[in-house]
Amino acid sequence: MKHQICRTVLAAAAVTAGVFLSACGLFRDTTDSMFDDAEDAIATDWTASNIKTAQFEYEFGDGKSATIRFQVPGDVRIDVLDGVNSAVFCLNHSASGWMFLRGEVFDMTAEDIMEMHGALLQTIPFKVDYQDIFTNAELQETPEDACGEECNVITAVFRRAPEVAAKLWIGKKSDLLRQFEVTREDGVYTMQYFDYRTYGDVTLPSEMFRFTPEGATKLSLISFETNIEIPEHVFRKPVKFSIPEGDK
Repeated sequence: MKHQICRTVLAAAAVTAGVFLSACGLFRDTTDSMFDDAEDAIATDWTASNIKTAQFEYEFGDGKSATIRFQVPGDVRIDVLDGVNSAVFCLNHSASGWMFLRGEVFDMTAEDIMEMHGALLQTIPFKVDYQDIFTNAELQETPEDACGEECNVITAVFRRAPEVAAKLWIGKKSDLLRQFEVTREDGVYTMQYFDYRTYGDVTLPSEMFRFTPEGATKLSLISFETNIEIPEHVFRKPVKFSIPEGDK
């Protein structure tokens, strides 16, 4: 049950945090240039370097809501309100963390985190660098339509999990990521991105759909703020924890 809930929790996180990273690597010139354009379509280097904290709020599924809080150099906390299934997932920049679920607080090791979020969750939003995430990238010869736009299609594998195959659809005109597909042992996971909007200097999809072997989920981004004050205790593991009364 713990793993099932975490997959639900992290599905929404993957939408907004899962494709925004930083680092570098080696690619063929064509895909490298294409990835660079896609990175800049979300946020310029200058914008990304000036964001120290951020907060995403979104709704998904049947009226569920969630908040993602991020703090440089890589602290992420996800609060999901879903009745008895409400949960909190917190990851710090040293790749350890904690989770609250069904009245209990659990320690999270780096191995736990990798098992539950795998290739779907990354920890640093605002700036993509696909070269760090993927290797063996190849541009598909024939473009394909995805989410209302003709797209270049790139296939690759995850640098840290080469057994996991990925496929990315990047808009030919917009340079925005339109669809992202991951193939794992347990099936195919697909994210579709619609209605990109600009929040300050950051461009994010406001509507997303996630398809998994368990079913489909719609996610709606409600708000996005940067450089807000986040109390230090937010990312610290609590001795006791409870969802505030009145919340789902």
